[in-house]
Amino acid sequence: MLKEIQRSEKIRLGVIGCGPVTFNAYADAIGKAAHIRLQAVSDPDPARLAAVSERLKPLRTYPDRDELIADPRVDLVLIAGDHAFDATLVQQVLAAGKHVLVGGSFGIPLDACEQLRPFVERKTLALDCHRRFLPGVRATRQFLMEEAGEVRSYSGYYCDSSYWHTASQPNTLRAANRDCKIVDKRLQSWLKHGPQILDMARYLVGPITAVRTTHTEVTSGQTMQPASSGASSGHAWGVDLRFAGGSHGQCSILLHRAGTFEEGFELQADNGSVTCGYPCFWFHREHTRIYSAARQVYWSPDPRDCHTFRLQLEALAESILTGAPQEHAGFEDGVACSKALVAGSRSALHGGRWVEVEQQEEDVPRPYIRAVA
Repeated sequence: MLKEIQRSEKIRLGVIGCGPVTFNAYADAIGKAAHIRLQAVSDPDPARLAAVSERLKPLRTYPDRDELIADPRVDLVLIAGDHAFDATLVQQVLAAGKHVLVGGSFGIPLDACEQLRPFVERKTLALDCHRRFLPGVRATRQFLMEEAGEVRSYSGYYCDSSYWHTASQPNTLRAANRDCKIVDKRLQSWLKHGPQILDMARYLVGPITAVRTTHTEVTSGQTMQPASSGASSGHAWGVDLRFAGGSHGQCSILLHRAGTFEEGFELQADNGSVTCGYPCFWFHREHTRIYSAARQVYWSPDPRDCHTFRLQLEALAESILTGAPQEHAGFEDGVACSKALVAGSRSALHGGRWVEVEQQEEDVPRPYIRAVA
């Protein structure tokens, strides 16, 4: 029997990394999420630490992340931004007896992921795949489980924007250009944005058995980024997927396009179809259309609450407090994602050949990513 949450119960959150992801994506969610109290934040950059502290008013601030990890008043640690792919840091937090939400992949190289396995038996380890909490995605998942039958075709897309309007992002904290310790911008674009699109495909259709990727560097048109002008350099990724059930899928990642941000998917199943699209997270909306061949009806789920970062934190807090099954991408999802990322990077390096996901036991091809210190 699950424990009932009392209104006053809170999970005490600590945040490692006060960069753009924390400031622009998580900050609003942390302030609004039920059963979450911000206990501490940490960042070695004084300006970033001060900016987030002024906005979110944590009870503690730590320039040294080790102090936050050692704080007995922190229950859950969000690892954001600069520390993505640092499996040693994830292990350190778990070993300190804290739950972890990782804003990126769990880690690369892959053996570092596997070293986390003994720790997840005692504490929750979740991957930030907040799009799972969209009403349209939840409705699609239910439709697939109850009446859609086999998925025959899947197509996902992620189109970032070169136009960052001040109206939608008035207090942007700029990146320090040190994310993931990646030295190759091509690979950075894949490792940073690949997890969301890969997890969505796997979440809806099933395990991914093989990946084939191609990469093209593109000129993405005029940019409205401060301190920049003229055409900007971007990256276009084409991703083919094979699923364990026998179906195929295609995904595309474009960074950046001269237009608005949009992400989404389309799928065709034996007994219906779904189209789902969603703009950048700070707009908190979506548009989904589901067709049931059996009932001969189209419908759209109610999109009144699309604050996915808040919904994600609330679901994680509920799972920790009550013992309810975890809705997040968990440990096995994170390992599968890291394997697919490695397979995709290796495919692009070798001219776009198919690469089997389960055969990946190494790092991404060097020298494109540095070992994390």
